[in-house]
Amino acid sequence: MNTHLQKIKDYLLSLSQTVKILVIRFYKIGTGETKLTRDFIFLFASWFSLLIFFSFFILAEQNPFRLLVPFQLYSYPSLDHREPIVIYISNGEGEQIPIHRKVLKQEETGDFIYQIVGEVGSPPYFDSVEALAKDGKLFSPKKLLDIRYALKQSWFLEKDSKLVIDWNVQILQDVMEKYRLPRTKSEETSDSEEENPNAPVDTITYYSGGTETGPKEPEEVTNKRKILAMESTIRALNASLFENFKNIKSIEHHFSGEASPVYHWESLSSQVSRP
Repeated sequence: MNTHLQKIKDYLLSLSQTVKILVIRFYKIGTGETKLTRDFIFLFASWFSLLIFFSFFILAEQNPFRLLVPFQLYSYPSLDHREPIVIYISNGEGEQIPIHRKVLKQEETGDFIYQIVGEVGSPPYFDSVEALAKDGKLFSPKKLLDIRYALKQSWFLEKDSKLVIDWNVQILQDVMEKYRLPRTKSEETSDSEEENPNAPVDTITYYSGGTETGPKEPEEVTNKRKILAMESTIRALNASLFENFKNIKSIEHHFSGEASPVYHWESLSSQVSRP
């Protein structure tokens, strides 16, 4: 242990002597007692430039030794492997428009259909692309039902011209029960005078439909609202499938193996043809 301490003391002593010699030499150069030589000027400029060089890298938090590796000075551009697909979004009142979204497109047909169902049920992004104006009016998209987990199976018939989709009825019912239903634009206008201006934003924007908080409404009105949400979701899904599968001419929906609609839709058929 004493040997190591003695080595450290000797090293510090030699370092202090070197610093002292440098200080004296710079002092003599500054006072003019010693004339500058070319060797000193070259070494001083070289070490000073090297110090400045490494200081820039330290301040930029970069590794200066990257310069020694070819093609590592600049970062490689990140390649976007996503592909644009057409997805229809809805305003919850029967109107829908097509938009383009970039996704990691699945190769298998069944997986791609499942992916489209998930994109239709995803919340709108409200960017400059999806907030499009339709017929001179601002289009206000609403989030549709996320029914991808209710998709049991899908297959093609009639030489791939007909697509059949089978849904799990129980999961559809669970989705409709848990989904928070947004008000439509017309309802917001008619109820604006009756709303409490000090009420939380959540109770103004959404109906809870059975939870302990938020405004209550009759069960018949709530069921009608849920059916409308399901209809809007199926319509947007049909339009999206027709757009991404150019060869299909019709789409037929089954509900736990049954071809008849479960929720007694009045304006939506279980089978739809390409418009």
